[in-house]
Amino acid sequence: MRRDFPRHLDSLAGLYEFSDEIMVKNDLPDGVRFPVHLAMEELFVNMVHYNPTITTDIGIEVTVTSGSSPKVTVTLTDVGGVEFDVTAKREVDTESSLEDRKPGGLGIHLIQNLVDTLEYDYQDGRGEVIFTKGSGNENV
Repeated sequence: MRRDFPRHLDSLAGLYEFSDEIMVKNDLPDGVRFPVHLAMEELFVNMVHYNPTITTDIGIEVTVTSGSSPKVTVTLTDVGGVEFDVTAKREVDTESSLEDRKPGGLGIHLIQNLVDTLEYDYQDGRGEVIFTKGSGNENV
């Protein structure tokens, strides 16, 4: 299923409802639903935060493949936003105390380690992030 969400943090509740309805209907466990929601939230918030002058909606598509190991695939489409490759590895300080760390980067680092696959494509002002999370990898 696909739906467009206004580029505003108030859209997060609807985003959760939309994705959870699909995942509950497909009987996916919390070990899949939680990381999917966390990754969707982080990516959506980044698209909103780093593109404050863009007014286009952000497209969200959620599909579930069933079988012995169900898998969720989520696609976030951002038209007009700046290019930002979420698959690129970044230096992230995970050792220092919170007070000594420089803000930024932990959300993307977390996504890269929570989801099973993560892809990014940017062409002609259209960015697309696709990630998957399956029930066979419930490391949360």
